[in-house]
Amino acid sequence: MAVVVHRCCEVRVPLRVFVAGATGVVGRHLLPELRRAGHHVTALARREDTAAGLRGVDGVVVADMMDPGALRRVVTEAAPDVVVHQASAFSDTDANAGMQRTARLRETGSRHLVEAAIEAGARRVVVQSMADAYVPNGHDVLDEEAPLWTEAPGYWGELVRSVAAMEETVLTHAEIDGVALRYGALYGPGTEYASDGSMHRRVCGSALPLVEDGIGLMSFTHVDDAAGAVLEVLDGVEPGAYNVVDNEPAESSEWLPTYARMGGGPAPLTLTPEQARAQLDWLTVHQLTEQRGATNFRFRETAGWRPVWPSWREGFAALFDLWPG
Repeated sequence: MAVVVHRCCEVRVPLRVFVAGATGVVGRHLLPELRRAGHHVTALARREDTAAGLRGVDGVVVADMMDPGALRRVVTEAAPDVVVHQASAFSDTDANAGMQRTARLRETGSRHLVEAAIEAGARRVVVQSMADAYVPNGHDVLDEEAPLWTEAPGYWGELVRSVAAMEETVLTHAEIDGVALRYGALYGPGTEYASDGSMHRRVCGSALPLVEDGIGLMSFTHVDDAAGAVLEVLDGVEPGAYNVVDNEPAESSEWLPTYARMGGGPAPLTLTPEQARAQLDWLTVHQLTEQRGATNFRFRETAGWRPVWPSWREGFAALFDLWPG
């Protein structure tokens, strides 16, 4: 029996949705929500062993996004209306290698996926992008018109350039409607911020200090809200790039001690800027001292989206079973 979902007087009909990155932190939350909304879901896994853990979808296929022929075959067989790209390759153990792998996936893998989607007749492609990739600009909270920091140094610059290339592929292609969802720092169950994640180990092990006069702003996105944003843009929302973040960008001097306290760790140490540059990697110093947060105004106004977790404070509390709700 057909299922329709009513929202704001608009009837949404079931769609055929192909999800790349189905085993990732967003994908695992997204799949059951898609099925609950009545959509037909095909989930892509890169390996047979990870595919075996996918349940509750209409189909599971195995292919590497870096293999255009194999990817084209499985997408064509799925015949999707919408293709969703939530794949990444970040690593808890080797951050630089993870950024390099993710950069290749964002640029080359995304191009393969778009080509496969077009050949299969899909009308929309939704990709996972980044709200922390903007050029740092004073004390501003940035919107989608701010430039991406493609001149950033090192592996971070490589990753940002790949994101820019991915967005250009998706947002400018004449044969599809493209949507880029720029998430903030993803947190929630299964992420590095969970009690068994690398961020928790880092903070509770006193390996992530504060920096004196650090004004780095972080925008957070709960995985529930990331998944909900994908549902919002499957159809009917104007193509484009949208910041998908909570309502409260936070300075490192706010969120880091709060996370440490809620997570059961000691108060963070405090370093001078000189000490920080000598002891920490460049990207961590950038995040603590100069990164800028993002505003979700465009997405709220265009899609009517509202985050389930409006503030990281509530989300952190829920993560550590401290939220009364």
